[in-house]
Amino acid sequence: MSQAALRDVCGKVELDTILSKREEMGKNIKAIVEQETAQWGIEIMDVKIKDIQLPENMRRMMANQAEAERSRRARIILAEAEQQAAGKLLEAGKMIDQSPSAIKLRLYQTLSNIAAEKNSTILFPFPEEVLPRRQKRKKKTKKVKKIT
Repeated sequence: MSQAALRDVCGKVELDTILSKREEMGKNIKAIVEQETAQWGIEIMDVKIKDIQLPENMRRMMANQAEAERSRRARIILAEAEQQAAGKLLEAGKMIDQSPSAIKLRLYQTLSNIAAEKNSTILFPFPEEVLPRRQKRKKKTKKVKKIT
Protein backbone atom coordinates (compact mmCIF):
# COMPACT_ATOMS: atom_id res chain seq x y z
CA MET A 1 0.00 0.00 0.00
CA SER A 2 2.80 2.42 0.80
CA GLN A 3 4.41 1.72 -2.58
CA ALA A 4 1.14 2.55 -4.33
CA ALA A 5 0.91 5.78 -2.34
CA LEU A 6 4.50 6.59 -3.27
CA ARG A 7 3.74 6.04 -6.97
CA ASP A 8 0.61 8.19 -6.72
CA VAL A 9 2.44 11.07 -5.07
CA CYS A 10 5.51 10.86 -7.35
CA GLY A 11 3.37 10.63 -10.47
CA LYS A 12 1.76 14.00 -9.74
CA VAL A 13 4.93 16.05 -9.38
CA GLU A 14 8.00 16.93 -11.44
CA LEU A 15 11.45 15.46 -10.91
CA ASP A 16 12.73 18.73 -9.43
CA THR A 17 9.96 18.62 -6.82
CA ILE A 18 10.69 15.00 -5.93
CA LEU A 19 14.34 15.80 -5.35
CA SER A 20 13.87 19.10 -3.53
CA LYS A 21 10.73 18.50 -1.42
CA ARG A 22 11.14 15.00 -0.05
CA GLU A 23 9.81 15.91 3.41
CA GLU A 24 6.63 17.41 1.99
CA MET A 25 6.13 14.36 -0.20
CA GLY A 26 6.72 12.11 2.82
CA LYS A 27 3.95 13.94 4.68
CA ASN A 28 1.60 13.45 1.73
CA ILE A 29 2.38 9.73 1.61
CA LYS A 30 1.94 9.49 5.39
CA ALA A 31 -1.52 11.07 5.13
CA ILE A 32 -2.58 8.64 2.38
CA VAL A 33 -1.27 5.57 4.24
CA GLU A 34 -2.75 6.72 7.58
CA GLN A 35 -6.14 7.14 5.96
CA GLU A 36 -6.01 3.57 4.59
CA THR A 37 -4.62 1.94 7.75
CA ALA A 38 -6.67 3.83 10.36
CA GLN A 39 -9.35 1.12 10.34
CA TRP A 40 -6.72 -1.50 11.25
CA GLY A 41 -5.51 0.46 14.27
CA ILE A 42 -2.07 1.08 12.79
CA GLU A 43 -0.50 4.43 13.54
CA ILE A 44 2.15 5.78 11.15
CA MET A 45 4.89 7.67 12.94
CA ASP A 46 6.88 9.01 10.01
CA VAL A 47 7.57 8.44 6.32
CA LYS A 48 10.98 9.19 4.88
CA ILE A 49 11.86 9.00 1.23
CA LYS A 50 15.43 7.82 0.85
CA ASP A 51 15.73 6.19 -2.54
CA ILE A 52 13.29 6.30 -5.42
CA GLN A 53 13.71 3.84 -8.26
CA LEU A 54 11.86 4.92 -11.37
CA PRO A 55 11.47 3.02 -14.63
CA GLU A 56 13.99 4.09 -17.30
CA ASN A 57 11.38 5.64 -19.61
CA MET A 58 9.94 7.68 -16.74
CA ARG A 59 13.43 8.87 -15.76
CA ARG A 60 14.12 9.98 -19.33
CA MET A 61 10.77 11.74 -19.56
CA MET A 62 11.28 13.53 -16.25
CA ALA A 63 14.86 14.45 -17.19
CA ASN A 64 13.62 15.90 -20.50
CA GLN A 65 11.01 17.88 -18.63
CA ALA A 66 13.61 19.20 -16.19
CA GLU A 67 15.93 20.14 -19.09
CA ALA A 68 13.09 21.99 -20.81
CA GLU A 69 12.35 23.87 -17.59
CA ARG A 70 16.01 24.87 -17.18
CA SER A 71 16.08 26.03 -20.79
CA ARG A 72 12.91 28.07 -20.24
CA ARG A 73 14.41 29.73 -17.15
CA ALA A 74 17.62 30.51 -19.05
CA ARG A 75 15.65 32.18 -21.87
CA ILE A 76 13.68 34.24 -19.38
CA ILE A 77 16.86 35.38 -17.64
CA LEU A 78 18.43 36.26 -21.00
CA ALA A 79 15.32 38.21 -22.08
CA GLU A 80 15.31 40.14 -18.80
CA ALA A 81 18.99 40.97 -19.26
CA GLU A 82 18.32 42.18 -22.81
CA GLN A 83 15.47 44.33 -21.52
CA GLN A 84 17.70 45.89 -18.85
CA ALA A 85 20.47 46.50 -21.39
CA ALA A 86 18.01 48.18 -23.77
CA GLY A 87 16.85 50.44 -20.95
CA LYS A 88 20.41 51.42 -20.08
CA LEU A 89 21.19 52.09 -23.76
CA LEU A 90 18.10 54.29 -23.98
CA GLU A 91 19.26 56.26 -20.94
CA ALA A 92 22.76 56.60 -22.39
CA GLY A 93 21.34 57.76 -25.72
CA LYS A 94 19.30 60.45 -24.00
CA MET A 95 22.36 61.64 -22.06
CA ILE A 96 24.51 61.73 -25.19
CA ASP A 97 21.75 63.56 -27.05
CA GLN A 98 21.89 66.38 -24.50
CA SER A 99 25.52 67.21 -25.28
CA PRO A 100 26.91 67.23 -28.84
CA SER A 101 30.45 66.75 -27.60
CA ALA A 102 29.48 63.63 -25.63
CA ILE A 103 29.21 61.50 -28.76
CA LYS A 104 32.66 62.65 -29.86
CA LEU A 105 34.15 61.79 -26.48
CA ARG A 106 32.48 58.38 -26.62
CA LEU A 107 33.91 57.85 -30.11
CA TYR A 108 37.41 58.76 -28.91
CA GLN A 109 37.08 56.43 -25.94
CA THR A 110 36.03 53.59 -28.25
CA LEU A 111 38.94 54.30 -30.58
CA SER A 112 41.30 54.31 -27.61
CA ASN A 113 40.02 50.90 -26.53
CA ILE A 114 40.46 49.56 -30.06
CA ALA A 115 43.95 51.04 -30.32
CA ALA A 116 45.01 49.06 -27.26
CA GLU A 117 44.92 45.98 -29.49
CA LYS A 118 48.01 46.41 -31.58
CA ASN A 119 47.01 44.01 -34.31
CA SER A 120 43.83 45.70 -35.45
CA THR A 121 43.02 48.13 -38.21
CA ILE A 122 41.08 51.22 -37.22
CA LEU A 123 38.64 52.86 -39.55
CA PHE A 124 38.10 56.37 -38.34
CA PRO A 125 34.68 57.73 -39.29
CA PHE A 126 34.94 61.26 -40.52
CA PRO A 127 31.82 63.38 -40.97
CA GLU A 128 31.29 64.64 -44.51
CA GLU A 129 30.05 67.96 -43.18
CA VAL A 130 33.60 68.89 -42.23
CA LEU A 131 34.99 68.41 -45.70
CA PRO A 132 35.01 71.39 -48.09
CA ARG A 133 32.23 71.24 -50.61
CA ARG A 134 33.19 70.32 -54.09
CA GLN A 135 31.73 72.47 -56.75
CA LYS A 136 31.06 71.11 -60.13
CA ARG A 137 33.57 72.58 -62.48
CA LYS A 138 32.55 73.37 -65.94
CA LYS A 139 35.11 72.33 -68.41
CA LYS A 140 36.32 75.28 -70.34
CA THR A 141 36.97 74.32 -73.86
CA LYS A 142 38.64 76.63 -76.25
CA LYS A 143 37.37 76.70 -79.68
CA VAL A 144 40.08 76.88 -82.21
CA LYS A 145 39.31 78.42 -85.54
CA LYS A 146 40.96 76.98 -88.52
CA ILE A 147 42.46 79.47 -90.83
CA THR A 148 42.74 78.41 -94.37
